[in-house]
Amino acid sequence: MVATNDKQYGLGEMSFTVQSPIMIRPTPLRFLNYGNTAHFSVILQNQTDLSLLLHAVGYSVVLQPNKRIALTYSVSTIHSGTTRFQFIISTVKNDACAPFGDATEPSLPVFTRATSEAFATCDDIYEEVVLQPIKTPENVIPQFGELSITISSTALASLTDAIISLYTYPYECTEQISSRLLGIQALWNVLQAFHCKYLPEISLFKTKLESDLNILKGRQYSSGGFGYWTNRNDSYADPFMSVHIAHCLAVVVNKKVFYVDKTMLNNALKYLGNIEPEINQLSYTKYWSQITRFSLMSYALYVCAKHLQNVADEASQLFKRSGFDKLSLEALGWLLVALSMNKNTHNNQTIETIYKHLKDKVSGTSETAYFITSYGHDELLLYIDPNSTLCTKLCKALQAHKVKGAWKFTQENCFVLIALDKYFHIKEKDTPDFVANIWLDNNYCGQHQYKGRTTNTHTINIPMKTILSPSSSNTTNNDNNKNLIMHKDVNYGFKIERTYTTIDDSSHVQKQSDGTWKFKLNEKIKVILTMTTKQRRYHIALVDYLLAGCERLNTRLKGTLIGDTQSSVIRSNRNLYYCGYRSYSTLGWIKHENLRDERAEAFRSLLWPDVYEWSYVMRATCAGTFIIPPAKAEEMYSPENFGRCRTDKVIIH
Repeated sequence: MVATNDKQYGLGEMSFTVQSPIMIRPTPLRFLNYGNTAHFSVILQNQTDLSLLLHAVGYSVVLQPNKRIALTYSVSTIHSGTTRFQFIISTVKNDACAPFGDATEPSLPVFTRATSEAFATCDDIYEEVVLQPIKTPENVIPQFGELSITISSTALASLTDAIISLYTYPYECTEQISSRLLGIQALWNVLQAFHCKYLPEISLFKTKLESDLNILKGRQYSSGGFGYWTNRNDSYADPFMSVHIAHCLAVVVNKKVFYVDKTMLNNALKYLGNIEPEINQLSYTKYWSQITRFSLMSYALYVCAKHLQNVADEASQLFKRSGFDKLSLEALGWLLVALSMNKNTHNNQTIETIYKHLKDKVSGTSETAYFITSYGHDELLLYIDPNSTLCTKLCKALQAHKVKGAWKFTQENCFVLIALDKYFHIKEKDTPDFVANIWLDNNYCGQHQYKGRTTNTHTINIPMKTILSPSSSNTTNNDNNKNLIMHKDVNYGFKIERTYTTIDDSSHVQKQSDGTWKFKLNEKIKVILTMTTKQRRYHIALVDYLLAGCERLNTRLKGTLIGDTQSSVIRSNRNLYYCGYRSYSTLGWIKHENLRDERAEAFRSLLWPDVYEWSYVMRATCAGTFIIPPAKAEEMYSPENFGRCRTDKVIIH
């Protein structure tokens, strides 16, 4: 722009392109698995009008003007983690032209799903000496794993794994998101006060939980209820889900860390006030037992009490309708909290009656106590009788039921964390003052002194190579493929089978006599997963991990032509034929699907005994030898009911 005064000026523009004389463009994979060998390309492009002699690692090529060439490199994985590649290209310096060059450094993750298994135990120290037997593992790879010994002066440190389990839980249905909010928010003040170093930063927690709140808001129905995945018109608000999220909102509002939309909160409370009509209007609830109905109504009253509503009279009337025979132990505990909102002569008598009934259901030892078929009653008893020794015993028993540092599923994690948070604020008052010494057999490993209250832990890691005996020669072999643990199929409630078929030509997919699969490069392959269950299953997750040398084809993307109309990812057949409550389709059984970089997930709330099939199409994009981790199905809230197929080995050529 140019101007002489406010009346004389000129304006013009032009565009130009700036480009590097030579460019290097690597095409690595999204990820690799431990034990893989891949051959990927690096493209060199000459964007000048001169022939250039280019030097790269392992190559010297003459590249013609305005042409490109692909160089192939072979990589093998020897460790898990994040791998980085450095590519550098340069020309030979001469008098005819100036030297040119280019460089880049891509990275990708290396997973170990085919080999990873962890076991843990937790205990409290009451005596001067505590002995913990350890069995040396068999058939493991020595460069992975270790014996990790962690000590702490407070039981709060043992909750770290449970909090991390909620924070990193991979599935994101409405219940799981709200349980994450419930559990983490319940311990929010404790997390800020003690700064547990193994937990993510508070800012990361806030970002995650704020995102979760927004997701929940988008899944609310006009009635105030919530569904498992969406609020579509062809689905319905689930009563338990709606009460559970209202419970989550109560905790969030009480902690005053995040803003809760008032319309969302008021609609959720309105739904709780109409919980019985909301249950009755659903067609499938006619199959519910009276215990299920009254338990859910008791949970709703408990949540209303959490929102500081006086629902003692409603709780008393519900107890009169149901009695002990039609209430679960959880429901009785919830009613105790609701009744305690307005203590009078009549309510006190009801509270004493329920409390005595609950104490009669306790079983345990001198150190621990258990409620039969129930959990999380520690919090409920702290409302009624905070000085009871039963609270301490229940706290110990709850922590004793952890597996790999956490409880079985998201609901157990959040309810137990809520109970233990109240326990820590009321019962744990002693100031630690001790020195802990650690020995492995006759070898001294170290010590740590605790003086004053802290959640800091002291950890000693003993490498797997040190633990393994020298006679285990098969675990020290340097051949990665021989060392790799190849899982066999396992059936603990689900039988999973995975096969591969061709789309265009039978020669594109071949299975060798040793079980190895061979795929043709750049061709489409259909993956078929067959899942068999002989019992009714609830809240099922089926996860299949991606072959590193292939890319799944998303049928929702315009222009994706797979030549197969039955494949799923991501497309479900929702036009099923129902007879009563059971669907006759075993092909379009999927309720929700997720397509991620390294895996595909399928979910269903209820499966009847039958054989179910799920298929998708992928394209072989990279040559090499790859290990495919087994596909796995599990009940999300009963993960001990699971099944997996065998590990597969694939050669793409």
